[in-house]
Amino acid sequence: MDTIKRSIDTEVADKGNGIFDAVARLTDPFHEIEVTLRVSVDDLTIHGAKARMIRVPYADHCPNSLLRIDTLAGVQIGAGLHRQVREAVGGLCGCPYLVDLVIQACKFALVARGVQQARESILIEQDQEKFSAIRRTMGKCAGHTNLPDDLLPEWLERECNGMQTPG
Repeated sequence: MDTIKRSIDTEVADKGNGIFDAVARLTDPFHEIEVTLRVSVDDLTIHGAKARMIRVPYADHCPNSLLRIDTLAGVQIGAGLHRQVREAVGGLCGCPYLVDLVIQACKFALVARGVQQARESILIEQDQEKFSAIRRTMGKCAGHTNLPDDLLPEWLERECNGMQTPG
């Protein structure tokens, strides 16, 4: 068998006014599918969902799962998400790849929100306790690592400079 490759690409764009667009794309020799979710940053509610299937193996069947993508509007990213997504776009008449892409977009929206909150706690609020709480959820890479040293508050700069890089 020849080697085949599948790529899943995700991105989140801050649209302003507390809204993110989370996009996930799947590409392989048989599929090219894209999902876009409009997500509220504050409560992580999906306000809109759309998808397109540019290339699929069963052109007479696969696109049918797109008919229910808008039922994701109102779903909150959190407990029960996987079940709600499977019910909306999965199942016997759905598409497992569409389910995966929606979940990936949701996961990356969570990361983007955490990064945004971490940056705000550092740059705007200078709140070490809030940043530490975010870090407990996200881990050490809670969004500060790509900030220039001159923007880091003294407490975080000391912490970053004291970290050892794996070698």
